Amino acid sequence: MNGLIALVTGGGSGIGFATAKLLLEQGANVMIVGRELSKLKAASEALGYPSERLRFTAGDVSSEGYANKIIRDTIGAFGRLDILINNAGVFQSGSLLDMSEEDFDYVVDINLKGTWFMCKFAARALIETAGSIVNVSSLLAMQSFHGLPSSAYSASKGGVLALTRELAVELAPHKVRCNAVLPALVNTPMLENLMGHDNADRILEKSKKIYPLGRAGEPEDVAKTICFLADPGNGWITGAEIKVDGGVHLV
Repeated sequence: MNGLIALVTGGGSGIGFATAKLLLEQGANVMIVGRELSKLKAASEALGYPSERLRFTAGDVSSEGYANKIIRDTIGAFGRLDILINNAGVFQSGSLLDMSEEDFDYVVDINLKGTWFMCKFAARALIETAGSIVNVSSLLAMQSFHGLPSSAYSASKGGVLALTRELAVELAPHKVRCNAVLPALVNTPMLENLMGHDNADRILEKSKKIYPLGRAGEPEDVAKTICFLADPGNGWITGAEIKVDGGVHLV
């Protein structure tokens, strides 16, 4: 990864932060992206790399103008783009009968349209470098779990998988690879924000009995798979969909 330029959306916390950290450790230069400037500043300080290696820019990936600007900012800072990690996402639970159109649009706009926008505006730069895209989908794109109504989220992440497959074929003649990871339950700030501290702890404790490998995931578990797929050394992998889920899809 030495000297490669990577862009990580949702890089201020959780899986995105862990991915940025691992990319930096492997020698890449990284732009982290998020909607909250204060969170990005704090993440940058926590990562502790100089501006020659690490930058941040705030923006909403579901906005066409912001998505385009994020790519321009990255190329302006580092001169090119080799790796795009589409990790930005939101989760909105709710039954089909109760979820509003506004909530549905919010989830789909960020998770699916935002991923599409980032791929669209990054594509020309990635074609120039024969680069790589890794999209963060979800195990909920492949299967449902009783007691967790998530029609909008599941549909959006299923769309990310379909987009990944299509772009793997569409961009292959340009030697641009496109792959996806499918995490299950991961111990991230999003989980605690959604469930509250006590409920999140209960869910994580319960996972020890449900997950074959005896625990829920940590952001680093997913980051390692993302970096594996992004690595040019794995240049014959495209269109892959890797479950990072402690084996829970088997039970």
